[in-house]
Amino acid sequence: MTRRDAPGEAGGTGRGEQIGAPGAPRSLVGRLLGVSLPAKILVANGVIVTVAMLVAAAAAVRLFGGPVDRAALLRILPLVLVGAAASVAVNAVLVRLALDPLRELERTARRVAEGDLDARVQPSRLADRDLRAVIDVLNEMLERVAVYRARLRAITARALEAAEEERKRLAQELYSDTAQSLSELMIRLRLARTKADGVERDTALDEVREGLAAATERLRRYASDLRPPALDMLGLLPAVEAYARTIAEPAGIEVKVRATPIAGLLSPEAELALYRIIQEALSNAARHSGAAEAEVLIGREDGHVVATIADAGRGFDLAEAERSGAIGLLGMEERAAWVGGSVHVQSEPGGGTRVIVRIPVQGEERG
Repeated sequence: MTRRDAPGEAGGTGRGEQIGAPGAPRSLVGRLLGVSLPAKILVANGVIVTVAMLVAAAAAVRLFGGPVDRAALLRILPLVLVGAAASVAVNAVLVRLALDPLRELERTARRVAEGDLDARVQPSRLADRDLRAVIDVLNEMLERVAVYRARLRAITARALEAAEEERKRLAQELYSDTAQSLSELMIRLRLARTKADGVERDTALDEVREGLAAATERLRRYASDLRPPALDMLGLLPAVEAYARTIAEPAGIEVKVRATPIAGLLSPEAELALYRIIQEALSNAARHSGAAEAEVLIGREDGHVVATIADAGRGFDLAEAERSGAIGLLGMEERAAWVGGSVHVQSEPGGGTRVIVRIPVQGEERG
């Protein structure tokens, strides 16, 4: 770590003293330049008016009274100073009025910085066109922040609601399906042990074994819904292909997956985000599009991994969906933004739907 000697510390270098010496006048200039804008304007105005009036007075004396002498200038000087003071006073009032909109901007910015996100810059009749433009831009920016906060609150609320509904669904399925099935299998296992005939006992045990296999498969499906094991064990593309197979038959939709190798291009977080976005898009296509087939294209383009999920189904009104706060669309956008990517949805009634996901490459491709 580089060590810096404090001013006046023993052992300080001569170089520091040399830098400090010429720094004094520069710091004085810095202090002069650091005064407020109204002070700069008034000082400059006073100097200009005083010099101008002195020059004008000297010219007048020379024109009407002959040579300019010291006594004549001294007699004129009080009038010059009074005129300069009056000019500075008038300009002080004008400058204060002209800069009042800037002070309103500062007050609003401070209120926002302190947490009052509902603060807005009040319009001023004293603002010129440029200041009004700045005020309009700031208020528009604050409005967009407010809309984004409201949208984020809606996403959070709906995400919590969806998560709670998912927990309830899993709890109900585990209780009413798996738990009851296991209880029934335990009863059947006890009954099988009471059978004296070996063939009947073996048949009953085979039925119990088949029931256990079915219960195990259901548990695997629940676990896969929570976190697809193929994503960790095999990678993104096999996980997408596996999900496409599981969703195709129940929904009666054919899903084609076409991809170029992208191994190592995305971080684990980005892979999970992209998988969830594709999962949501395919789920929407299967449930709502009415299409006979859907297609997933994954590849690399301009430093991004790009995935396109398209169907030729019934489509929907994108503007209406955004106004109603469709949780699926908002969730896809937030997932992509979380890893620095973006989601663009193209759809119209009767024209199908296309979801384009772009996520920046974060790693080097492995062979």
